[in-house]
Amino acid sequence: MEIQQKYDAIQAYIKSGKSNQSDNLDNSDKLTMYAFFKQINSGPCTGAAPSKLKMVERAKYDAWKKLGNMTKQKAQEEFIKFFEKKYPNWNQQPKL
Repeated sequence: MEIQQKYDAIQAYIKSGKSNQSDNLDNSDKLTMYAFFKQINSGPCTGAAPSKLKMVERAKYDAWKKLGNMTKQKAQEEFIKFFEKKYPNWNQQPKL
């Protein structure tokens, strides 16, 4: 399976809600996934940073900004590696 197809399959899996069955993501993991998602869909982070008083928005901004000029393909590869580390059996078919 090529990178784009695998990324799309993971997105479909996440949207299906199946990943919540064994949700083992802490806030840091969620920020990492958010950053990769934004990098893939919007490119490198631009614009001014939110106020440090807006802690959630600032944490998201900082996580995304940390990826720098990472390409879309590299961000997809890293997202896939990260996701598969957290959900190693995400694409296995149930045994009958």
